[in-house]
Amino acid sequence: MKKVLLLLLMFPFISFAQTEETFEVDDENKSNKYWYKWDIGINGGVNINNPISENNTFSDLNYMGNLYGLTLIYHFNRFIAFKADLDIENKGWIIENFELPHDVNSTGGSVLNLENVTQVLDYFDIPAFIHLGFGKKLKLDINIGPYFGFKIKDEIYSYEPDGTQLSSSQTRGIIGISEFENFDYGLVYGVGLDYQFHERFSFGFDALYEKGMKIINNDGYKNNSIDFDFGINCRIGKKEKKLFKSK
Repeated sequence: MKKVLLLLLMFPFISFAQTEETFEVDDENKSNKYWYKWDIGINGGVNINNPISENNTFSDLNYMGNLYGLTLIYHFNRFIAFKADLDIENKGWIIENFELPHDVNSTGGSVLNLENVTQVLDYFDIPAFIHLGFGKKLKLDINIGPYFGFKIKDEIYSYEPDGTQLSSSQTRGIIGISEFENFDYGLVYGVGLDYQFHERFSFGFDALYEKGMKIINNDGYKNNSIDFDFGINCRIGKKEKKLFKSK
């Protein structure tokens, strides 16, 4: 009888403990379903440019430039988002030694040597893609979509063997390269990682391949590059409470 009374007395406390534990688990599960609609951030990194040209004169070009800018992310839910980078990106190249058959007089030809032929080609670059994230604090991202490039600088210069610098017009005349068009577009895709170190802040890394789909000068030149960029993002606005919004 005493055991029965003891169990009856302890029952409220056992029930309360179980209820409290269930509440904590449910509350944790609910918190995992929260997300913020908007992220805004800054990013920076390097761009390895390896353009494609139908003219063999400009084959095997490569150059490491810089990129930096802003990041905007709109989350449809915890897994799917739309992401856009607003970047300034260097997509030029350098040829250390350039040799080209060049007629200097009527009796024959000679080889003209130019050194450090440098093409400065800067863009306002906007990769805009669907962003799929898998994980909780550490997420693996998959990105795919188009990019759009707006030219902001196009200069080329070179040096003769004696150190004399040639202007853009002189260099273009010698090697026969035209100015680049003002607009470019193509496909961008790649993977990334995001680490959520605070409720509202995360570190991010992306490795993206940008494949140009437009010929942008008279040599059949297309942009082709790999971007490696790091960033820090801040979640803004209010939390959303449902995984998928109902109408």
